[in-house]
Amino acid sequence: MKQNLKKINIYSNLLNDAVDSFEDFNSVSNSLEEFSSALKSDLDVNAFFKSKTIEVEQKINLFSNAVSSSMNEILFEVLKVVIENDDINLISHIANNFVLLSKEKLNIAFVDVKSSADINSSHKDDIKNSLSELINKQIKINFEIDSSLIGGLKIKVDDKLYDSSLQTKLENAKSKLVGV
Repeated sequence: MKQNLKKINIYSNLLNDAVDSFEDFNSVSNSLEEFSSALKSDLDVNAFFKSKTIEVEQKINLFSNAVSSSMNEILFEVLKVVIENDDINLISHIANNFVLLSKEKLNIAFVDVKSSADINSSHKDDIKNSLSELINKQIKINFEIDSSLIGGLKIKVDDKLYDSSLQTKLENAKSKLVGV
């Protein structure tokens, strides 16, 4: 396990050192997530890369033909080394560690916004820009609809939750009235 931690740190630090902008980070993290998801969801792909009977060169050739033109060059090279060293089982750990390292290096916050209905793109941009300005960080944001909300928003910035939903406001008002 200690050896795996060293490898995870080496791979994720290589990727982190290669990203100098929020755009680079998005490119690498999205591609890494796609590759990790493919390994998890497609048992044939997973079995192929984990197979001991298939030559490493065959694995790298297939990988190169599949993604070389669409993947960030540094990520592509790092993943080739991961495949060569038979460390494919570390991909999700590498991705998680890379995100943590880059989050600090590039001053990035991860934001989840839940609303009761779909938010149009201009309002999404307004929310993103306002939050980015408010917390003074670049934001990787995810919007989702939560049909259990009556109205308002629930915004989670990293580990902090800001709840301006109507349901919470009603519950707070009820507690104050009961307490009176």
